[in-house]
Amino acid sequence: MLRRQVRFIANVSIRRAELFTDAFEEVILQLKDNPYLFPVDMDEALPEGKYRKALFAKWYKALFWVDRDIVYLDAVCDCREDLNRVLVELQEKS
Repeated sequence: MLRRQVRFIANVSIRRAELFTDAFEEVILQLKDNPYLFPVDMDEALPEGKYRKALFAKWYKALFWVDRDIVYLDAVCDCREDLNRVLVELQEKS
């Protein structure tokens, strides 16, 4: 999903794709330091209380969950997309 997002943005603007990847790298660093900094995602399409979200680059969010000291990043999605479609893609890859 991340590659698809970057590819889409790069087709519009290489500079915006670079800004996107910089913002994503910042999220990764923050997740490493303190994943509990980010709120639980309350979207009705998600299992209640499982996922946290990290919003970045205006329209995007990283969906992840935490098990003790391990962070599992499951998706990077455009908040303008239908989350149900994103979840179907996740299930197909599992």
